[in-house]
Amino acid sequence: MRIEAKNLSWGVPGKTIVRDVTLTVASGETVGLIGPNGSGKSSLLRCIAGLRTPDAGSVVYDGEDIARWPARQRALKMAFVEQTADTDSDLRVAEVAMLGRTAHRSRWRGPDASDHAKVAAALARLDLEGLADRPWKQLSGGERQRAHLARALAQDTQALLLDEPLNHLDVRHQLELMELVHSTTQTVVVALHDLALAARYCDRLVLMHRGTVVAEGAGADVLTSSWLRDVFDVEAEVGRDSLGHLAVGYREPAR
Repeated sequence: MRIEAKNLSWGVPGKTIVRDVTLTVASGETVGLIGPNGSGKSSLLRCIAGLRTPDAGSVVYDGEDIARWPARQRALKMAFVEQTADTDSDLRVAEVAMLGRTAHRSRWRGPDASDHAKVAAALARLDLEGLADRPWKQLSGGERQRAHLARALAQDTQALLLDEPLNHLDVRHQLELMELVHSTTQTVVVALHDLALAARYCDRLVLMHRGTVVAEGAGADVLTSSWLRDVFDVEAEVGRDSLGHLAVGYREPAR
C-alpha cells in the first residue's frame, strides 16, 4: 500500500504543529520518523492514520483520500499503535489482541477459527503465548505494549503505523520488534527516538524539526554530525560499530 501525505498541516489554536509536510511511503517500505520531542512526529503519524483531520492538505492511500473512508474501512486498511495505551477493562491478553479482528466481523458474529488463528499467530510473534490468559492489570508496561502490538498484527492490515513502539520494552524485545518490522511486507511508518535502531532497521529516515521535514534518505545521509547539532542540539560523531551498523556517539550538548 502506497501512502502519500500532501502539503499536510495541522495544529491547535495559536500553534501550528505540522507544517506543510509532503511525504511518500512506497508500498512495502519501512520509513522511520525521527526528531526531538515536539518536532511533530506523533501529530503527523496521527494525521496519516486518519485520527486527526488536517487543517490543510490530504492523506492518500493507493490513490484514495482517507478523509472519505468510514472508520471500519480505515481499520481494515491500517493498524495504529500509540505510545502509551491503557484500558479500564480487565481484559486478558488474548482478548486485547482479538480487538484487532473487530473490523473483520459483522456486529452479529463472534470470533471464528480464522480470527483465533490470527490472534494466536500475533501472540506468538510477540512472545506472548504464555501470557494469553493474563489479565491486563497484572501486566508490566512492556507486556502491555507488546499486547497492543499483537492487536495491531492480528488486525492484518496493509499498513502499520507505530508511535514510539519501543517504549517500555527491554533490549531483547526492542530488537525482536524491529526485526519484525524490518521483515514484514506491510507498509510501515514508525516514530522512533532510538536513532541507531531507526537507521539499522528502516529503509529510509525522515527527520522532523519544528513541524516540518528537514531531511530524508538513508540513515547515513540523515544522521550526520551537522544534522544532529542543528536539530537535536548535541555534538556527536557518527560511525560504524564492529558489526557494521551505524552508530552515534554523543559528546556534549551543542553550545
